[in-house]
Parts: sequence; structure tokens; C-alpha cells
Amino acid sequence: MDEVLFYNSVGDPAKKHSTSFGFVSSTRSTQQVGQYRQCYSANNGTVLTGINGENKIISACHSKALVHVYILGKESPEQTIPVPEELICLELCPHPNSTDAWLLVAGAVSGRIYVWELDSGLLLAVKESHYQSVSVIKYVKGYLVSGGADSRVVVWKVLDMMSDSHKPYAIYTDHTLPVTDLLVTTGLVNDLKVWSVSRDQTIRCHDLTSQTLVTTFIAQQPVSSITADPAYRSLYVGYEDGTIRMVNLFDAPSKTQIWEHVGGYGKVITLKDDPELRETFVSHQAEGNSITKLEISFDGSQLISGDSKGKVLVSDVATKQIVRTLKPLAGAVSTLKLFRIKSDSLKYAPTKSSVRGIPVLKRSLVDEPELQRHVVFKKFEKADKAPEFNLERFLDITKSEAKWFTNFTNVDSTVKKEKEVDTAEIDRLREANAALRQKYDELYETHSKLLMNNK
Repeated sequence: MDEVLFYNSVGDPAKKHSTSFGFVSSTRSTQQVGQYRQCYSANNGTVLTGINGENKIISACHSKALVHVYILGKESPEQTIPVPEELICLELCPHPNSTDAWLLVAGAVSGRIYVWELDSGLLLAVKESHYQSVSVIKYVKGYLVSGGADSRVVVWKVLDMMSDSHKPYAIYTDHTLPVTDLLVTTGLVNDLKVWSVSRDQTIRCHDLTSQTLVTTFIAQQPVSSITADPAYRSLYVGYEDGTIRMVNLFDAPSKTQIWEHVGGYGKVITLKDDPELRETFVSHQAEGNSITKLEISFDGSQLISGDSKGKVLVSDVATKQIVRTLKPLAGAVSTLKLFRIKSDSLKYAPTKSSVRGIPVLKRSLVDEPELQRHVVFKKFEKADKAPEFNLERFLDITKSEAKWFTNFTNVDSTVKKEKEVDTAEIDRLREANAALRQKYDELYETHSKLLMNNK
């Protein structure tokens, strides 16, 4: 197995973003898989529908009301799509019946949240969510959680956003300064937690079901980013002074020596100084860079960090030492997306006949009649052709499987030949079987055409 990282930055407007690139690189080796020109966005402003085949990179251009769409494996933007206003952050929602990207959710500089359907480009919803710009959006199990410069965290149900309801599921107003990043746990719906960090030097945890404040950690510096161990044993928070602090969520008191969960019931915990650097990464601090993005490997052994000068480092969690330095970017790192793949399985194969790009994103809300009659003309992936049914192979498999059930009991299943079968009877059965197979093939072909027409 291997892990590949997509990362980009806010770019360098002084050079008209000619040096603004996005990269796909392996975190386990020195291999660089690909690069993408003029791929720049604000913090959390780039999403990927996947990392293989005909998947796309969708990037909201920093300080512009434009969206760039890239096909994996192609260096230049495939599409440049105008949008109603400057978009700050993006998020993808999967389809309820699959893992394919279904909705593109965008947070704008005005505080609005836009929801587009990717297959058609229809603008399904626009919600006034924040009083100032939206800084981050996260999706989990039917919920959209957004944080903004107005210091609020707003939770929406996706179904409510599709309706005429203007009331969000929950609003958390505990922060006093802009929210910089969010982390939403995965697992059972009734145990989802929302971790939010802010420039007010606090890390707050809310229970999504009960809508209560569970725990508050007070840091020594304004917090700019957050990620967590895959098993949620610890948090990793990036400070604006360039340090990364590990926050343990389990502790064993000296009296009992039994591991217990830290916090809960609205408890406020002040993080103590760490002069011995046992829980602190200082790789970025030497140059005075602030941490802008964090990501953790799938086994929790490596921490990937990006800073305000475009440096991306891979550090070992146990030793706090730098394992690898990736190719630097022009401007502050704005996106870190980690994907797990099989070794040597990363393949890009865009062809002339394949579906290119995405539909143009509409700038006006779809009305009810149009929504009822709209047909999706484009798909990200072509449906695989149904394999032909091979009757001979099926009969051979059935015959071999039948041997496993032969003579497993006291019942005598031996076939005794009592008389010779007439040759004419055999010919008649063969003709009947051939006619039956022909009718079956015709029926199967008709059924396949109906399925393709319905898609």
C-alpha cells in the first residue's frame, strides 16, 4: 500500500500565478506523481472527486469568482467556470446510494453557502449561513458543518438545505474570534463530535446529537488547523507561531493507572507548557512560519504539515523528526488531501471519447418545474457494460459445485444406468436447448438495452 498527497497553495498574485502549482506526491517515497498549473485557492478551497481514472480536481480560485476544473493526469485546467461570487472553501457530498461525488458545496466570502449538483450543474440551494466569510465546510453522515469569520459554527442537515427551511440544525457560538478549522469524527451518528479551533486560542468539542459543549481546551497560541489520530486517541493542532501541539485525549492518572478519556461534561482544560517538547513539533518554527494545514497518515504514524511559506513536511509522530520534505509551493499551503492506494495502481487514462470536465455551474436557483424534468446528461464515470451470460461456463461451474454435495450423507446418490438413451431423443433435446438459448440471448439483449436507456 502507498499514500499519495495532493497539496496546493493560495498562489502568488504578484507573478499572475504563473508559479502557482498543485502537486500529487507520495508520502512514503520520493515519487512525484503529477503537477497542475495555476492550481491555487484559499484555505480549504480545493476538493478531489478521487485520485484515479477520470476523477477531477475542483479548485476555487483565490480572490476571483472562478472555479478551475482539472482532469487527473492533465497539467492545465480543463475548464474555467464563473460562479456568482468569490468562493472560499469547497466540500463534496457523496450520493446516498454510493460513494460517488453528488453535491458540490461552497462557502462564499459573503457568508452564503451554495449547493450544486455535480452531474447537472444545477444550483439547488443558497443559504445565508454566516455574517462574514465562510472559512471551512465539512460533511459527515448527512450533515454539513461550517465555520466562519463571524466566530460561529453552523450545522445543517443536507435534506433541510434542499428544502425551503432556513433554520439550521444547530449553531454553536462559543468562540469569540474567527473559526479557522473543523474536524468532524466518523462513526455512529449518535456519537458524532465536532471539533472547532479558533484564533481565540481555544479548541472546542460539541456533541452533534445533544448539541452540547463537551470539552474546551485552552491553548497558548491562536490555533489555525486541526487533525486527529485515526483512532481519535489524540489531536494535532497547528499554532500561528509555527509549532504543532499533540493533545492526548486519554490519560492514566498516577493514582489509578487506568486509562480514562480526558474532558467531558463541559470541562475546561488548559494545555500546559511543554518545555521538553515531548508533545510538540517545532519543524516549522525555525523560520517563523505559521501552520496552515495538517493531515495524518492512515496508520497514524506520520503527520503532514503545511505552513504560510509554502513548505510541506512529513514528520514521524513517535520521534517528532522530519521524514521527508516535499516540493515547496508559492504562497501559504491551502490544501492537503491524503489518499491510500495500492502500490503502482495510480493510473490516469483520459481519452478523447471519455467524459470531460463537469457541467457549467448555474448562477441562478433551479425552479421546481425544471428540477422535476431535468435529465442528467453527463456522468463522471461511464457505466460498465454488463458481461454476457455464458451458459456453458455456468453449467460447468454448477457441475463442479455439485460434487461437493455428493455422498455427504448416508443417502446413496449413485446414478445407475438402466437403459440406453435413444439417439433421436438426444438430438431432439439438443435442438430444444439451442432454441431455448437463442430466446434467452434475445431476452437478455433486450433487457440490457432497457437498463441502459433508463440510466
